[in-house]
Amino acid sequence: MRWTERRPPRRAARLALPAALCMALATLPATAQVATGGAPISANDWLKTGKPPLPPATAWRPGDAIPPDAQILRGPEMPPAQTLPATGLPPAVGVTRLAEGNPDGKGAIPAEAARLPRDLWGPAPAGEIAQAIAGAQPRLSAGRWLLQRMLTAQLDPPAGTAQGDEGRLFLARVDRLIGLGRLDDAESLLHAAGWKDRARFQRRFDIALLRDEAEEVCHAIAETPGLAPDLAARIYCLARAGDWSAAALTLHGAQAGGLLEPQAAALLERFLDDGSADLSADLPPPVQVSPLEFRLFEAIGQPLATGDLDPGFAWSDLTGNAGWKARIEAAERLSRAGAIDPALLAATYLEQAPAASGGVWDRAAAFQRLDAALAAGDSAAVSAALPEATALFARAGLAMPLARLVGPQLDGLALAPSAAETAAHLRLLTGLPGVDRDALPPEDRALIALAAGEPADFPEDSPGAAYAAALAATPQEAAPPEGRGLALLSAIADVDAGLDGDTARASAGLRRMVELGQPADARMAAVELLLGEHMGLRR
Repeated sequence: MRWTERRPPRRAARLALPAALCMALATLPATAQVATGGAPISANDWLKTGKPPLPPATAWRPGDAIPPDAQILRGPEMPPAQTLPATGLPPAVGVTRLAEGNPDGKGAIPAEAARLPRDLWGPAPAGEIAQAIAGAQPRLSAGRWLLQRMLTAQLDPPAGTAQGDEGRLFLARVDRLIGLGRLDDAESLLHAAGWKDRARFQRRFDIALLRDEAEEVCHAIAETPGLAPDLAARIYCLARAGDWSAAALTLHGAQAGGLLEPQAAALLERFLDDGSADLSADLPPPVQVSPLEFRLFEAIGQPLATGDLDPGFAWSDLTGNAGWKARIEAAERLSRAGAIDPALLAATYLEQAPAASGGVWDRAAAFQRLDAALAAGDSAAVSAALPEATALFARAGLAMPLARLVGPQLDGLALAPSAAETAAHLRLLTGLPGVDRDALPPEDRALIALAAGEPADFPEDSPGAAYAAALAATPQEAAPPEGRGLALLSAIADVDAGLDGDTARASAGLRRMVELGQPADARMAAVELLLGEHMGLRR
């Protein structure tokens, strides 16, 4: 009923709408009708022609001048576009190490503190210097100290380094320090240059294993697996972290892909699998053992003796895991090579009372007696203990470490004649003046004068006279063509020839060292050569 009543009003509204539109069109201005040619205006005129409407004639086209108002918004003129590349290949990428620079110029001590010129390497190529460093085997303590300063000093990179050879000299320096057993110096050098580079990290990893301190380096590998020197190191660190499943999975994958050396694979297999431990007895020791292999042999119950390995491996015997005798032998070996502070050797000797005799026990007992006499200031006890201890240490090639330990304490003591001469020799080895020079024989007085840079009165045609003449040379300001560094390494080898009786070559080496600006090292080397017969330095 209601629906039929409302329908008429809706129909009326619909009928009224066309009428309203017609009235509105009738009232449009005439100009609007003219613009469309008299046709009615429509928003979709293009439907009648089939073509969209053209833009107004005033619209901007590419290539037209920019309108003034648009130029204001655009701002200053843009530079012309660059030529498009001929191909879609990416451009060549240049690599520059940020903040670190060339590691060849890094060092642990300033050049001035090392008494070396910053341009020590001069124009020599880095590869040639690296080879010379690898072959350097100084036998005298003076040569070892000079080499140590050359390896650790902060010097300018060699000017003759070929492109792409940057860093080779740095790695050679670190490798030589590790080979000499100077792990502290090698680690300081790595920290100076940063060791988060894969090649440098490998050296840092080896040092940590030699010291049995692998926690830090394994943590670094866990955070950045790409730092691992190889898969063997990655597997070892996974196992140390307790992730045995991941270590075993990585090992099996590496074995299947042939990515491990057979020796390393066999050691890791026995390290991870207790069931293969019975096969360890059939595993021969490697000809050349790496620090990782050394630790793996130890872990599977077949520890290797360090006596036949490089001096750096002796550090593993300095830990509390080794017995007292092994610690003494390791400290003696490293002290003999100049790789540790002799104070560590002294502390090892004084740990306890020797329970046996012979070898290291006799040296430990003699040092304990001498140390007690020096602590008490008893000249008579020192006179009795000093010659005996010096003879024992000299026969073992430990005269220099003993001199560094007791030499500074021998001044001011009223010693017997034989002990006074021994004390003078020990102090000379450390660069200290002799004790009561007037009471010494003429040759010892000449030695003291030589060490002090004074005129020395040696017998004519004696080695002492030849060395004194060589030390009278004048330092040269001009560097040799090959650079001072290579020339110094060659001079060190020449001076060592004096230990074999080649006085002429040793004299030439001493003269060369003075000319290259190292007179103090040359004097110390000459003193060592002349004391070689008495102090057991010719080994």
